Amino acid sequence: MLNKAKTITSKKIIVFTSISLIVLFIFNGIAQFVVESVSRKNGSLIEKRLTVDDFFCDGMKKLENGEWQTTDNDPKMIIEEKQKITSIYFYMESSMFPGEMTMYYTEEGDAGFSERKRIWAIPVQGEKNWYCIDMNMKNVTSIRIDPTMYRGNIIKFGDFIFNEEMSFIGYFEISYGTVFNFIVYTGLISSIIKFIVEILTRNFD
Repeated sequence: MLNKAKTITSKKIIVFTSISLIVLFIFNGIAQFVVESVSRKNGSLIEKRLTVDDFFCDGMKKLENGEWQTTDNDPKMIIEEKQKITSIYFYMESSMFPGEMTMYYTEEGDAGFSERKRIWAIPVQGEKNWYCIDMNMKNVTSIRIDPTMYRGNIIKFGDFIFNEEMSFIGYFEISYGTVFNFIVYTGLISSIIKFIVEILTRNFD
């Protein structure tokens, strides 16, 4: 067995790791599709469309043309939403680069928002000015969206879509983030496996 381990090359380890991650990605997509489909049928996962006016906005003021202007460096939009959320898609145009866009959420029993329960909004690939927050089926009691980091940013909001239903293919969409994570995890896991193989073969040589 140890003699076979000695024949394991770095290339074989990388190929094995890559195939394993691809299989895991496919399995995860299928699992998400099944769980969300069941939740929609039993009514525990509901699609909802909101506007910025449904939120309590702090550090922002509404302009006469319906757009919003931030009045400090920590603007926030808060709403109580006691439901299961898998994703939030929203449309937002801004007069300047928004910087870090984050969402905080609370669950039952939480005293308030905290850094431990924070998710970053990411641009939707191929959809200009659309952003996505992946909630991964969390049962929340309230959410807070920080749309920008800067004072004086003029923002035009569109719809906020909670739990938008995707096609089966949508669960296997490959984004730039997916590719980046695949490369990083393949390298990291391959290095760990190679290190373990070298230790085992060295100790029993």
